[in-house]
Amino acid sequence: MKKFRVLNGVVLLSSMLLLLTACSGGETKKAADKKPDTAQNSKVELSIDGGEYIIPDGETVDDETGFLALNIKLKNKSDEKLEISSADFSLYGEDGEKVSSEHVYDSKGNFKVMSSESLSEDKSFTEPLVFEVDKDAKYELHYKPTYYSEDEKDEGVELKLDTKKYTDHTKAVEELVSQYVTTVFYDSDDKEEPKLKLSNDLTQERKAFKEDGINLLKKGFTNYDASNEEVGKIITQIQASNREKAQVTYRFKESFPETAAIYVRPEVVLLQKADKDAIVKQFVDENKGKYSDYASAQRDAEKYLIQELPTRIKEVAIDTPADMNGEGYRIDLEKKDGKWEINSANESQNYTFKSLKSSFRGGLNE
Repeated sequence: MKKFRVLNGVVLLSSMLLLLTACSGGETKKAADKKPDTAQNSKVELSIDGGEYIIPDGETVDDETGFLALNIKLKNKSDEKLEISSADFSLYGEDGEKVSSEHVYDSKGNFKVMSSESLSEDKSFTEPLVFEVDKDAKYELHYKPTYYSEDEKDEGVELKLDTKKYTDHTKAVEELVSQYVTTVFYDSDDKEEPKLKLSNDLTQERKAFKEDGINLLKKGFTNYDASNEEVGKIITQIQASNREKAQVTYRFKESFPETAAIYVRPEVVLLQKADKDAIVKQFVDENKGKYSDYASAQRDAEKYLIQELPTRIKEVAIDTPADMNGEGYRIDLEKKDGKWEINSANESQNYTFKSLKSSFRGGLNE
């Protein structure tokens, strides 16, 4: 019995040792599989200080491929000045195919890719480089100087990266524009909270949009002094009809970490499509012989038109504004203090946004 117990103890101890060895081997393999976030040699230390997907001007992307902007950090470990160029960096796919960096910039001049840098000893810099990649793939970033001394060729360094771990904010930025359209132009509350935040005062802009629409429409009636309440019913119905049946498409002109430009293409209810002549004719038919002076007839005809327009607007089919080009109206956004701001300023250079506002209030121009 004692031998049996001793044997059991030996077997148990051996099993534990085997188990510990197996666990230890697993941890070693796991540690080996973990990719370092820096790579270095005797002269430089290379790392990636974040990155995200962008859309350069004139480019189209999809769910599978995109343009990845990587913030490349390079430190000079040597005791001499280094001349660094974007041509020193390349990306290689798992199949060994080389991907060169793209020369891109945003229209505002805020985003600039790495060009050439002089890097003093023990100094570092961080600059973006952009590569067209598959969004779920593994690559190697290679740094190898294209210029070297005559007596030696500098050895390069390689850094592994997984494109799947980088964020694509473009859809979230598009959602912000959609939120603005829904809140301000449709006079409606967006049910879903966007992932990103707008810094625009939507409550104030929503109120101003309706008030401006009322004031502009009142100017079109010269014979009847309509109240804000009467004209407001027309503007309210335009917003309600657009909320119900307008169709809006969005397409990026460009999207960068701090700026973006989106084309908004609306198909909306336009006041000119409402058959106002039919309303006036109906008034004339119902009131033949009732007026002795023309001014009174004109006044009451306009009043009748104002009363009937909300009903007729419900019947108007959506259409694209005549002044809109095929791409739509360009809307500019800029990121400030962690929030995005749509440029809704009433300025002459922001004429495309003014045209967009006009389209959503039935074509009433400022």
